[in-house]
Amino acid sequence: MCSNHHCFIVPPYILEELAKRGNTSCKKALNDSKRFLERRRTALNNLLVREFEDGNGERFIYDSQNTYGQRVALVRKEGDPDTEDKTANKAYETSGFVREYFRDAFGLDSVDGKGLDIISNIHYGKDYNNAYWDGDEMTYGDGDGKEFKNFASAIDVVAHELAHGITQFLANLEYRSQSGALNEHFSDVFGTVIKQKYLKQDISEADWLIGDSVVTEDFPGVAIRSMKAPGTANEFDTQPDHMDNYYSGTADNQGVHINSGIPNKAFYLSCLEIGIDECALIWFETLKNLWRTANFNDMVETIIITAQRLIDGNKVRDTAADAIANSFSEVGLAPIVA
Repeated sequence: MCSNHHCFIVPPYILEELAKRGNTSCKKALNDSKRFLERRRTALNNLLVREFEDGNGERFIYDSQNTYGQRVALVRKEGDPDTEDKTANKAYETSGFVREYFRDAFGLDSVDGKGLDIISNIHYGKDYNNAYWDGDEMTYGDGDGKEFKNFASAIDVVAHELAHGITQFLANLEYRSQSGALNEHFSDVFGTVIKQKYLKQDISEADWLIGDSVVTEDFPGVAIRSMKAPGTANEFDTQPDHMDNYYSGTADNQGVHINSGIPNKAFYLSCLEIGIDECALIWFETLKNLWRTANFNDMVETIIITAQRLIDGNKVRDTAADAIANSFSEVGLAPIVA
């Protein structure tokens, strides 16, 4: 999980580069992220001893009223009619769509599997250029209108961030190095899957971009990331699509957003071979069987075992395991043969 940093949709290196170009809103977003560091670290470190009551996975939308507070003013809750605030209605709709996808596809009861209420905070800060899951709830900025726009309006952003919560409760992947890159990878996987479902696209129609609808025309690129072509989404995109170009530096918490491009490309290639629904099932079941310090090789070994188990149970096609093994081989992560 994001034990050292919040799980933000916009990586710090993009905000840093934009801040260098004079965007003060990006600078403020970077500074604000530090304020929640201790809260998130405490929440995640206490995960195993937290007491949760079973709930109904109900949605609660709060308006931060352009302050840097959460749960400032409740503007809509489960079952309420539309409000005059289009952002509140969109956050309500998109969070519900994500909740229902995981319920219908995998039988998951909300983010934690036990009906955790889904809390969304909108209009956070002034011109705030990010959205994040903080271990308990969602928070969305409106964007500054210069580089970014309303984050709560983007289904892939909402799905990506709520998937961080699901990863938190299912696998607790440490947010650094390869385990952190896997944390980001699973969020991108379900961000793109749910985006395609929401837009009623098939894999040939989809653009495989993450965050394309929250960047403005002045943003130096078309999106935050690309699943299909890592490293091409914007001027600052250094994601590799093969282990030959693996980032081994210390930035980005040892490359959590950067190196996620490698398994992201493998997911895209796997979808081309066996379809997005079977891939989504295999990836979800794999996530359930990973652990806090799992690395890329652990993930590949686990996903092949998982695929074979689903084949044996007639849940996916017979070629699934081989197709996934080949896809990971294409990005330099060949399964280890015993």
